Amino acid sequence: MHTIFHPLAFSNVMKKLLFFVGMVCGGVGMTHAQHREVEADLRHVHVDVPSRVTLDGRGDMLFPMALPFVDDFAWPSMAHEEGPVNLKRWEPSPVRRTTTLAHQPPTVGCATLDGLNASGDPYALTPVNPTGYADTLTSRRLLLGEGYTSSDSVALSFWYQSGGIANGADAGEDSLVVEFRTSVAEGDPWRWVWSTEGIDDDTLFHPAVIHVDAPEFFHNDFQFRFRSYGSLEGNVDTWHLDYVRVDEDAMTTAPEFEEVAFVTPPASFLTYPWTAMPWPHFEVDPAAYTATSVPTLHRSFGTTSNSQEDIGLKVQRVDVLGNVNSYTPAAGAVVNNSVQGLFETDYVDDLQIFTDLFNPALSDSFAVFHVSLWEDEVGAANLTTQTGVPDNDSLVHIQSFRDYYAYDDGTAEKAYALEGQGGELVVRFDIQQPDTLDGVWMHFTPFFDDAVGETFTLKVRGEDPDVPGQPGEALQAQFVVHEPDYFTGSHDGFVYYAFNAPIAVEGPVFVGFVQQGEERIHVGLDKNTDTNADHLWYKFPTSPWQQSAIQGSLMIRPVLRAGKEIVTNVVELPVERRPSIHVHPNPGRDQMTLNLMQPMSVSVWDMSGRLVEVLGTLVEGRHVWQAPHAGVFVVRGVDENGGVHTQRWISKP
Repeated sequence: MHTIFHPLAFSNVMKKLLFFVGMVCGGVGMTHAQHREVEADLRHVHVDVPSRVTLDGRGDMLFPMALPFVDDFAWPSMAHEEGPVNLKRWEPSPVRRTTTLAHQPPTVGCATLDGLNASGDPYALTPVNPTGYADTLTSRRLLLGEGYTSSDSVALSFWYQSGGIANGADAGEDSLVVEFRTSVAEGDPWRWVWSTEGIDDDTLFHPAVIHVDAPEFFHNDFQFRFRSYGSLEGNVDTWHLDYVRVDEDAMTTAPEFEEVAFVTPPASFLTYPWTAMPWPHFEVDPAAYTATSVPTLHRSFGTTSNSQEDIGLKVQRVDVLGNVNSYTPAAGAVVNNSVQGLFETDYVDDLQIFTDLFNPALSDSFAVFHVSLWEDEVGAANLTTQTGVPDNDSLVHIQSFRDYYAYDDGTAEKAYALEGQGGELVVRFDIQQPDTLDGVWMHFTPFFDDAVGETFTLKVRGEDPDVPGQPGEALQAQFVVHEPDYFTGSHDGFVYYAFNAPIAVEGPVFVGFVQQGEERIHVGLDKNTDTNADHLWYKFPTSPWQQSAIQGSLMIRPVLRAGKEIVTNVVELPVERRPSIHVHPNPGRDQMTLNLMQPMSVSVWDMSGRLVEVLGTLVEGRHVWQAPHAGVFVVRGVDENGGVHTQRWISKP
């Protein structure tokens, strides 16, 4: 069952104004207005709704801290993130740290404000395009009550960008606001101090400096907050913040010192086009599937040039205790010497790594590796340990080998859709080993339009023997009608859809869906990778197949058996209509809660029919189970009378 959001009711329904960036399809029997593929980056008429309640003041607040306050969002600093409390800079909020949505931030990591709540769901998704204050990011309290006056030039400085790679805030309609908390005891303590309107097609980071100068700001509960005003309908109208600082004598934007920092993370350590693939397929030929070049973007700050030193790479398996492989350049080697501004480092080619990064002897089914990258810098000031500055000269890339193929990096910067009844889209995947296709993970990204109630059927095609590389005939008829799920309870959440029956596959297959209506069904579009031109095809009932002309990678991931042992046929375990086993959240991630209506012996199976775990005899009530990996599981219980009870549960990647 899909979650349905019940929006606020409005008396006036306003017609949307749509602006599409995309290619208009040609073909027989079709007009520009009828059929096309679109990269969803929309403009619309705003309908104001009441301001949303912010999260500051709820629960325990972080203890006040002294200056300097610095956050470049390179490491966990949000209240909900795991990490040392002394690194936490912000009270609980729906704002998230991101590393892929902004365009060339000052350093890796930004705080991103958008139209998604803390669970990754849209605040609202309605035909009338509601707007208002969406995300709010509130700092922890600062000790400004003793020893500071306006003459100390205490200032808040930061860098901001509208959209970047993601959907940006619209000029003249949306805005970013900064407010300071005063010492007033009655009424609203927050005072507006700065704002800017949206910027169309913004690819720059803009500096801002706000002097803390009024007497009512100098108290020991001082806080500042950023608020975004715009659409409440999903991953839209985004603002990115970086290098936020409050300090005395700080009337210039940070950083002013010599520093070398990462700017963007790598998308994958696999060869094009893959960002993930099943481990049993990878281990057949690791050298062929491991990337020989992995460039990352860096920035050298300061008035003089800096040089990298002591760069390195470490690979460690983390799903189970595994070995550690470390790589560093030859003694005395400096990969990038005397650099300023933006530059690249190739953490495979520059380090001359000639051995397997991922040991094929470590697993027979699944494996997850942490690939750690780091660098130090030598500059004129040689200041690599700045006071209050988290470490931005290292990062960790997670390389997963599970039971699916992927071209995307897991984040949707934009949305892709077809406009026209009966539109079909399929993504080509070259299956590297004979296997069985069970289903598909898809990320439907909330992007202005409410497509709840729209329907589609899955599609799996082989290659056209007469036109190599193009979709051919369907490999299996798909009769089940599905709905897109935009409320997954997580940012960039995937939803699993099973095929009618397992499908034997080898070589090229084309996986996607056919939409039943005319309305757009938005699929996540990753803009940091680009495989659409080579792998994404679409058509309409009256038109031939066409290759996509929209840059990016569609967030569709086919799921295979991937070497999992078949023990029994899962169709022997039907799902009952009035369950004595309740599982939630469904879909979930990692952890499942099951409620038993009566005592029973419980076991968990995967969709290949393999026994995953025996939970034993459990009493009536609530129990928790930790999934070993993402996938679809069947919970099977046998009661005291021999009755069999089953429920399916989905663990998202």
